[in-house]
Amino acid sequence: MATVETRYCRSCGTELATEAEVCVECGVNVRTDDVGTPTAYCRDCGEEIKAAAEICPHCGVRQRRAPTTSSDLVSDVERAVKENRALVAAVASFLWPGVGQLVNGEVVKGLVLLVLFPVAAFTIVFGIGFVLAPAVWLYAVYDAYTTGERLQEEYRAREAPPQA
Repeated sequence: MATVETRYCRSCGTELATEAEVCVECGVNVRTDDVGTPTAYCRDCGEEIKAAAEICPHCGVRQRRAPTTSSDLVSDVERAVKENRALVAAVASFLWPGVGQLVNGEVVKGLVLLVLFPVAAFTIVFGIGFVLAPAVWLYAVYDAYTTGERLQEEYRAREAPPQA
């Protein structure tokens, strides 16, 4: 005869279904050891919830957890760069022309601009560099931003939930 072990939430004491991973009353992940007692607010509905809650018991929205490992942090940074690629690429090319193209994955164009900008700056000695260096710099920033915007839109389209 098999006995079914009754499980209870470590945070609020509610009886749990055997396969439950999240408490339906308080939203805390019952498979983790971190229960925590401080309260927080749901990022979607604003209701007060337990800080350890993984899902808001009021609206059902998953709460974003703080990264616990370095791989979580890396994936959070990668996602932030992909979501804001145009800005990241433009700032990178603003600081050094060509780096934004590398951020966008355009290696050949990035390397060409990395070499072309110092050459254009050197031509200041001959007078033409006063026009050429800013032109290369502005082109690099503009191109990095527009390409980043296109890649950003492609990322959003891939990550968007399927339409019903």
